[in-house]
Amino acid sequence: MTISVLIDSNAWDFLFDRAIDINLELPPEDFSLFITREVEIEIDAIPDVKKGIDKRPLKQYIRDSITRNQVRITATFGFAEANPVDGPATYAGFGQGTFQSGKERDWYGKEKIRGYILGKSKKGSGLSDNQADAAVAVASFDCVVLTCDKKPGPISEAAESGGNVIFLSDVLLEAQSLGQILRSF
Repeated sequence: MTISVLIDSNAWDFLFDRAIDINLELPPEDFSLFITREVEIEIDAIPDVKKGIDKRPLKQYIRDSITRNQVRITATFGFAEANPVDGPATYAGFGQGTFQSGKERDWYGKEKIRGYILGKSKKGSGLSDNQADAAVAVASFDCVVLTCDKKPGPISEAAESGGNVIFLSDVLLEAQSLGQILRSF
């Protein structure tokens, strides 16, 4: 049985900056890797150049890692009408998305979580602020999430509520490899 791991969009930056080969660190015979549809949208929105920094190598690293490691995209099932008219499609159709569980509906229904996501402005990706974070956070109750996002919001709330969240840092990786950390989590 493999360990399910969901990778947040900011975790890709961390992995790239440290030249971590996730195929070696998280071999497919031991780990099943995922990203949410919302993270896929954020990755697609990475510009080629940002603040004078060439982001094309990062984008290539992510694309290669996704292909090489058979990273799967998770999405919630929904009809096209459920997607916003002026934003990217986060819901997936038949054979592409899964139904939202009662646990997930309850998570999104919490007043605190709703406060993090409702009425927020859209970012460059077309997603509203915290929309991707909420999708990543809710996944932490069924798999391990890799993130660098420690700010107050859905992900920290999930970690405090028992979600399986690993906050990546250099200090964390000083004593053990990423694979060892995930195996012992």
